[in-house]
Amino acid sequence: MRPDLKEKIERIIGNNPDTDDQVVISQLEQLIYEEDPRHQIVRKTENITDLVEENLKYLRGGKRDDQYIYSGIGSLDNVIGGFRLGEYIIVGGRPGMGKTQLLINLSLNMSMDVPLLYFSFDLSSFLLTNRFISSMSSIPADRLLQHRLTNSQKQLLDLVEEEFSNHRIYINDSYKNSIPAFKDHCKKMIEEKGVKVIIIDSLQTMGSAKYRRHERELEISYISGVLKSIAKDYNVCVIASSQLNRWTERRDDFEKIPRLSDLRDSGTIEQDADKVIFIYRPEYYKITEDERGNDVIGVTLLYIEKNNSGQLGIAKLMRDGEFTNLKSFDHYMDRFTFSPNALEGIKKGDKPKEIDPLPF
Repeated sequence: MRPDLKEKIERIIGNNPDTDDQVVISQLEQLIYEEDPRHQIVRKTENITDLVEENLKYLRGGKRDDQYIYSGIGSLDNVIGGFRLGEYIIVGGRPGMGKTQLLINLSLNMSMDVPLLYFSFDLSSFLLTNRFISSMSSIPADRLLQHRLTNSQKQLLDLVEEEFSNHRIYINDSYKNSIPAFKDHCKKMIEEKGVKVIIIDSLQTMGSAKYRRHERELEISYISGVLKSIAKDYNVCVIASSQLNRWTERRDDFEKIPRLSDLRDSGTIEQDADKVIFIYRPEYYKITEDERGNDVIGVTLLYIEKNNSGQLGIAKLMRDGEFTNLKSFDHYMDRFTFSPNALEGIKKGDKPKEIDPLPF
């Protein structure tokens, strides 16, 4: 046995005699996984001449670039150009901002083109599926759960069931406390189902027995590194939601827009991520008008604060009244302000009055 491996095993077993047996077993499983050559992916070294030639083929239009997956939200794709395979992406926001709803909408859009694996660690698979049905049907989730449906809504569910056959989405609500099992399952789904996008909701709900409670920052750094390695090693797009620190709430109203330093538990999250997108709803803070007096009811803003493969910027979205969907701002109008009254007008076919665009 290698001396360094023996030392690692002795450190786990003899570290603390009072340690729970399950914790020791989990740490040994983690060590076995990391030391197993079958789980160590080594990429070949490539000549830059070959790499340049491959890139130039795409740039000259001779080959279609299939490394990008579009989000299906026009205003977001216009800024970031889509998500790239091999990228690790963070979607950050305070509770109640709509992180899960955004992930659901992204999943429905992207799963039309590629298979997608969704890890739900905040909601059970039953509740998450209910949210998916709500988003697809635009029926409020609480009405679905409480079976308070009209006849027309019941008929709509038949169409929804048929529509889901066009989406390749796989849902899992386990493995949040076992990183080796999580990685193995990702590898299995990539190989067997051709998964190209992996979504984790959320990063802070994952854990590893490798670390004690007071080492939370190290634990989150380790998990973030694992997610990045999965994206890079298996050439898939990994999107994880992340909570933000509470001190965001202490800033003045128009200063509550998230920053990279607000990412919770670890500074390495922003370092690992290829893209960082923050979701922000002014209405959450009872802000109904922006600094120029424009109505922001229903407005949701995506702040792209880090983008290794493109530009930074802001994508403007609208949510519907029941919060079942988030769509591009221009889905509802082209350079028109928005308010509940304006939405009613749009539903009736009236054209709202044109004014200055939102100055966010």
